[in-house]
Amino acid sequence: MPIFEYQCCKCGEEFETLVFRSDEPVSCPKCDCAEVRKMMSVCGFKSGGDKGAAGSRMGTGASSCAGCAGGSCSTCH
Repeated sequence: MPIFEYQCCKCGEEFETLVFRSDEPVSCPKCDCAEVRKMMSVCGFKSGGDKGAAGSRMGTGASSCAGCAGGSCSTCH
């Protein structure tokens, strides 16, 4: 089930909401205005293993970051 980020065109409130269908109406939770725009959002995920195992692989050149393979990009921890 996708969670989308929106910004209200009336009051500027930024909010997230769960949307089941693409034609489902979305309104601002602060002012109830239906004029909202969908914002670009960042998708993130973690796959497999526990934090301890991921941490031990970092020293061997493997990365827990899905965006790179070497563990040296700015998003790796």
